[in-house]
Formats: sequence, structure tokens, C-alpha cells
Amino acid sequence: MNDPAQARIAALRARYEALRAEGQAFGEFDARVAAAARIPRDIPSASLRLETIVPAGWYWHGRVPAGTCLRLDNPRGTPGLSCLFWNAADPSERFCATDTVKVQWTAGIGRGRLLLSDMGRVLASIVEDTCGRHDLLLGAGPPRVDDDGTSPLEARNGAENLALAAAKLGLGARDLHAPVTFFAPVRCGADQRFAWASGATLAETYLDLHAEMDLLAAVSNVPHPLAPAGSVAEDVRICLWRPQRADISGFCRDATSEAGRAFARTRAYLAESKGGGDERGI
Repeated sequence: MNDPAQARIAALRARYEALRAEGQAFGEFDARVAAAARIPRDIPSASLRLETIVPAGWYWHGRVPAGTCLRLDNPRGTPGLSCLFWNAADPSERFCATDTVKVQWTAGIGRGRLLLSDMGRVLASIVEDTCGRHDLLLGAGPPRVDDDGTSPLEARNGAENLALAAAKLGLGARDLHAPVTFFAPVRCGADQRFAWASGATLAETYLDLHAEMDLLAAVSNVPHPLAPAGSVAEDVRICLWRPQRADISGFCRDATSEAGRAFARTRAYLAESKGGGDERGI
């Protein structure tokens, strides 16, 4: 190959394939994550900073300081909990579903994975997850519009809930983006169609997100658009708690080289901006 441009393309392609092979070595990832200590369901009362119930069909919004864990507890199996996240210091940096998938080489997020921003930095690490069935691709659904052109408050859907929660945080339409929906067992079948996986257990599952920088969060408790007909939302519990164990998300950082690079970018940003978080707003 004598064409320098073609040679460079071939080299970059080979580099990409090597990174993909390493990034999709899920056996190694699984082994590293399995070796990390688990987080029990019961949170010590001394660690709790906030505990609240999000009723079926409603939403929650709040600040999650760096170093705090956000617990999403689904005791009755609500079929989908859509979430948006922003950098509290600069909300123009927000959760990016596409980068979260692309950088980690998988749409199957769960324990040990990261929620990445559109700046390639780590917003939160998934330090515990007893469900493992979440959706990064389909969103919360479009706003409901009735025949008269209105969208009744008593029947808000996920997108409307997230818009209202964002507004309570001082954010507007330009700050809305594609959410992650936890407790949503959506899979793409051989026919290349997305469908709700039957037989998935959602009840009595929970998930802990460790904030790697100060975050703003919005949560909508409305069934996922692909939830089976007749599915209804159930009350969920949200907790903010401070882990006592140092470096609780270290196993997420060390699980893959991509994660290590994302954490390095985050550390550099926080050092430059003198970030690191505090407990204001709790």
C-alpha cells in the first residue's frame, strides 16, 4: 500500500479493531466486577442524607453532590424509571446516552459501568445493580397530545415529567436530552425490532449510582414506552447516602481501559475547576 492516506486509514482501522476487541472482552470485565464488594439493600441510617418516595406517575428532581450515592429502589417492580443528569457546575454538560454506549462498547449497562457526559467525563458510576435490565436507546417517549391539542397534567408521560423536573432545576427545553431508563428489559431481536423481554424480574431490585461530580438529577416514574399493555407504574424509593468505604467506585474505574481514561479526564477537569463537590442542597 503506497498511498500514505490509505495506509493511515488502515492503521487507524486496525487500532479501532484492537480497541473494540479489548473493550468487548466481557469475560475479563465480568471477572473484575464480580471481585468487588457488594452493597447491601439496607443503608445504615448514619449514611442517609435523603429518603423519599416517588409516587407512580410522578417525578423527582434534586442535587446529588460528588461522593454521594443515589439509590433507586424498585420494591414493587415499576416498569421503567427514566433519568436525566447534568453537571451541576455547568449544566451544558449532560448525560450522553450515545457516548455511554460507544465508549464502553455496549448498550448493556449495569454494575461496573459508567454514565458518561457529552464531554467524555464520568458523571456517575454504577456501583450496585441487582436488576441489570436497563435501556439506553429508546428514551421516555414523546409527549402525549390529545385530540384538542392539549396534554393533560393528570396523564403525563415520561418526557413531560422530565421536562417539568428540569424546569424545577432551572433548566429549559434546550437542556433536555435522551435519558437512561432503568428497570427496563428492552432487547433487540433477530428481526431488528426492539421489544420488552418477557419474564424479567423487576420487583425487589435496586441500583446505586455514585456521583463522580456534583450532579443535577431528574427522575420520571412512568412506564417505559415498550412496557407490556396494561403495565402500571409503582411507587419507588429514592435515597441519597454517603458511603463510608473509600474508593467505592474504584472497581468501575479499573474495569476497562476506557473507564480509566474517562476517570482521568474527570479528575483533570475537577482539579482545574477546583471541583470535588460538597453537601449543599441535601
